[in-house]
Amino acid sequence: MDRTTISIFALAVVTFATAGNAKSPRVRFDTMPAVGCRDVTDDEFALLYPDERLLEAKFEISSILDSGSESDLTEFFFRMTSPQQSLHVVDYAPRTTLASEYNGGIVIEKKKEDSKGIGLAATGGWEAAKLTGHGDAGTKNTVTTKYELVAPMESVTASGTVQNGYGVYFKMRRCRQDTLEGAKEYQIVFRAAKHWRGDILEVQCEARGLQRGIVHQLDEEVRCGFGQFPIALYLAGDEEAKQIAEQFVATNQRLRSTAVKSQQEIKRRSYPTVLHELGGLLELAEPKIPKGWLEQLLSDSASGHYFENRLPAQVRTAASDYLVAKRELRKLKQ
Repeated sequence: MDRTTISIFALAVVTFATAGNAKSPRVRFDTMPAVGCRDVTDDEFALLYPDERLLEAKFEISSILDSGSESDLTEFFFRMTSPQQSLHVVDYAPRTTLASEYNGGIVIEKKKEDSKGIGLAATGGWEAAKLTGHGDAGTKNTVTTKYELVAPMESVTASGTVQNGYGVYFKMRRCRQDTLEGAKEYQIVFRAAKHWRGDILEVQCEARGLQRGIVHQLDEEVRCGFGQFPIALYLAGDEEAKQIAEQFVATNQRLRSTAVKSQQEIKRRSYPTVLHELGGLLELAEPKIPKGWLEQLLSDSASGHYFENRLPAQVRTAASDYLVAKRELRKLKQ
């Protein structure tokens, strides 16, 4: 194998490896931690449902592209639910919308020509006829048909309710007229008890994008971003409810921050002995503190968890403060 062949082979290997290891885009989400809700109850609703009220929540969800190309993003999926089914969705925005990559309609033009003619020609040598000539008479008709088609439309925003109306989803797809990255506003109108003053809205954000393959046929759509946020809702103008919501936000952030700072200590307590650690590596033993312990604490599953007493003291204190604040905020939903 000569030097030129070796160089070509090496270049092919590098190109193959680069294409095969193309990374998908990475997206981070953020949202408002607390939102004041406006009472939008009208006279008709109050007459029909005297024990309920209508409330409107408006908030933004921001997304930022940390790495990769936005052209490789395919869609965002947002899911907003009432964990204890105390908020029933009656309206939301944006609604499902369609768009086209064409500017206006598509114009189609067809032409058809019909020709008719009569011709006369005589030729000959000088000695024979001493005459040459040609005659032609005819007509030509052109018919033009022109019409316009509606440009094909695709869904760029799809939305609807989930969990029997106790939640709503928004699916945003990439299009030429808009960008997925940035901040966008969402609106929810929901029914609640007449004396409602506050509650929690669970928000999940997911980004989907392309993991490029060696060739286009090997491209794969994968998750390239995820975020889960509890939004504290409170009645606008109710200062006490606002303070309770802000306390919930503060304890939530403190718990998350303390968990990050205590990662090494939590890992050590998860596998307190060498045998535990070896069993964990071989997936033969369950850790004393599960990997998803924080999500379990933040969720609305069981109120108590077997692993809480195994957490470091500073984490247990932060978790206790958070659970107390969450209970206080939940009391406002009645």
